[in-house]
Amino acid sequence: MDEQDDKNTKAELKLCGDIAVKRKNYRGASAFYSEAIELDPSDATLYANRSLCYLQMTEAGKALRDANTCIKLRPEWLKGYYRKGAALMSFKEYKEACDAFEAGLKLDPGNTEMEKVLQEAVEAMKKDDMAKKRENASSHPAREKQARKGRGRNTR
Repeated sequence: MDEQDDKNTKAELKLCGDIAVKRKNYRGASAFYSEAIELDPSDATLYANRSLCYLQMTEAGKALRDANTCIKLRPEWLKGYYRKGAALMSFKEYKEACDAFEAGLKLDPGNTEMEKVLQEAVEAMKKDDMAKKRENASSHPAREKQARKGRGRNTR
């Protein structure tokens, strides 16, 4: 195959992947994008699209890997940061997700979708922090009661 054939085949594979995504066939779409990536591993769009598929298939690790590759290939493109943040949200890594969304917002400060997901990440981080504080607080009274019991025995 010559270079033009590779370009045409890649374009067809990407189109098939796009159609599969519209039909919510994420497994099929990811296979088309993977084939296209084999022909052109420098196309950031293919990684962003496959990252979306992996997110939809709850394969956050693969989604994160593809998002990072997308960012590496096109650091000025918002979509890579969006996909990275979404993958990190799946892992409940809210601080890191905020960082990814903020990096995207620096590229496009007025992007309302990115502002929205950043706010969601901030809220999730706050709720997570509150839950951890409640968990810690609820475990302290038991330890305190146990400590008092121990002190009581020693004073007799």
